Amino acid sequence: MSRHESRGFTLIELLVVIAIIAVLIALLLPAVQSAREAARRAQCVNNLKQLGLAAHNYHDIGGKFPTTMYLHPVFGPPGIAWNNSSFLVQMLPQYEQQALYNATNFSMMMGTQIGGGWRWSPNYCVGDPNMTTRITVLNSLICPSDPSPNIDNTNSDDLIGLFAAGTSYVGNMGDNCLGCSGGLNDRLGVVILCNDLNLPCRLPQLGHARLTDPQTDNGSPAGSGIFWAWGANVGLNMVTDGTSNTFMAGEQIRAVTQWNAWVQANASVGSTAVPLNYKLNPPTTGNWTRQISFRSNHPGGANFLFADGSVKFIKNSINFSIYQALSTRNQGEIVSADAY
Repeated sequence: MSRHESRGFTLIELLVVIAIIAVLIALLLPAVQSAREAARRAQCVNNLKQLGLAAHNYHDIGGKFPTTMYLHPVFGPPGIAWNNSSFLVQMLPQYEQQALYNATNFSMMMGTQIGGGWRWSPNYCVGDPNMTTRITVLNSLICPSDPSPNIDNTNSDDLIGLFAAGTSYVGNMGDNCLGCSGGLNDRLGVVILCNDLNLPCRLPQLGHARLTDPQTDNGSPAGSGIFWAWGANVGLNMVTDGTSNTFMAGEQIRAVTQWNAWVQANASVGSTAVPLNYKLNPPTTGNWTRQISFRSNHPGGANFLFADGSVKFIKNSINFSIYQALSTRNQGEIVSADAY
C-alpha cells in the first residue's frame, strides 16, 4: 500500500510568490490612482459646468453676469455699508440655494473684522449676521482633487480670524497686475512689465479703479476678464474676443491661499498675471501677489470654465502670452485652439 506524503511550500517558493504579488500591486497601484484621479477630474469638470450654467442663467435674467461687491472702506463715506459679497453669492438662486440667498444680510459685511480699515463704522459690526452663509459648504464649489479643509479661519479682509467655507473655483479677473501698483483711471488697460515677477500684466492693479461715485457704480470695466473684486457687470456683448476663447473661471487650491472664501469678493477671483500653478518657495498663504491666481492638484495643469460654458484642461506648459490672452475678453488677440 503506497503512502503519499503532503509537501508544503519551501521558504524560497513563498518568497517568490510574495515578490510576484508585490510586483503586481506595484503595477496595479498607479492604474488605480490614475482611475481615481480621472473620476475626480470628471467631477471637477462637472462642477465648473454647473458654475457656467448658473452664470448663464443669471445672465439670461438681466443681460449681464453677476458683479462682485468689494469696496475698500477708505473709498467710501461713513454711514454706508457694503456687503463685500462675491459673484458666487449673487448666483445662489441659480445654484438652487434660494433659502441661503434669502438668509444673507446684504446691508452687512460678510465678516466682523474691524481692524485695518475694513469697516467704516463699528455700527456695522453688531453681531455676525452672515455667519450662516459664510460657513455653509457648497459641494459644487469643491474640487475632489483639492484635499484642503472645507472650512478654515485663515482668511482675509473682513474675514480675518473667522471661520469660512472655501471655494476651489475662482472667477477670471483677467491679466490685471498683482505685484505692482500705480496708475488708475489715467492708465486703464496699459500693459506694463511687473517689477515683482518681471512678467507683463495690465493696469489697474486688481482691476480697482477710482471713480467719481464708486458707491453707485461699484467699479468700472477696469478688469480685463469677467469678474474682479471691485467689479462691474460684464455681459456677453463685452466678450468680443469670443466666448470660446475667454476664461470665465478656473481652479485654485484652497489651503494654498487665505483668499479662498467663496462668499467674499476679494477671495473669489484670480489673475493670470501669475503663471498657472506658480509655486512659492517657501510657501506662504499670505502672499496675495502670488496667491490671487490659478492652480490645481490635477497632474499637469488645471480645468478652466470658458465663457461659452465649456470646460477645458489647460496644461502647465501653455505659453504665457497665450495663457493671458485666454483671460482677456476684448483685447483682440487671435488664439488658435491648437495653441493650448
